[in-house]
Amino acid sequence: MSTTQSLPSKIALMKGGIGAGLMGGFALFSSFFAIDQMLDIPAGTFYKTIGVTMGVDETSAIAVGFIAHMGVAALIGAMYFLASNIWRFFRLVTVPKAIITGVWTGLIVFTLAFLPIHMFVMTPMMEVELIITDVSKFDLEQQKALATLLYESDKIYINALILHIIYGAIAGFVGGCIMHEDYKGVKRIGGFW
Repeated sequence: MSTTQSLPSKIALMKGGIGAGLMGGFALFSSFFAIDQMLDIPAGTFYKTIGVTMGVDETSAIAVGFIAHMGVAALIGAMYFLASNIWRFFRLVTVPKAIITGVWTGLIVFTLAFLPIHMFVMTPMMEVELIITDVSKFDLEQQKALATLLYESDKIYINALILHIIYGAIAGFVGGCIMHEDYKGVKRIGGFW
């Protein structure tokens, strides 16, 4: 006698993933301001650098940076859920497994997305902004903040790694809670995998 488990639809997975990704992104929201404070730079500098590198002026740069960050968090969450349905290793059959796979996802995103973008896109753009400074974009305090971000890159990497792990754990936890009912009948190896 064989029982077949119907897996969730792609739309349901994407909706759940977007929700889990946004929860993880919002959980990290205050952490970015804490990092700004730790580095003694103006609050919102992290989001502002994202917005400015996208070509947005100072008044809207923080808002655009925040929206871009949350959009990426939602996209990663959706991709995480879709991957969980394709590869058995990532299947969110239990909450603890979902947390572990979420942490793995955070590490993958840190390695394959954050590091290259930060090293090869953000850092060169911030260096250019410091060399060719348009006073309308950055006053002296903000130029000092950019210089601090460049000088303190090692702290940025360490904090970013920690935040990606936390994001993954939160998205995994939320994902495990969301998908619990869908995977209730899935046979588990050792009750976990």
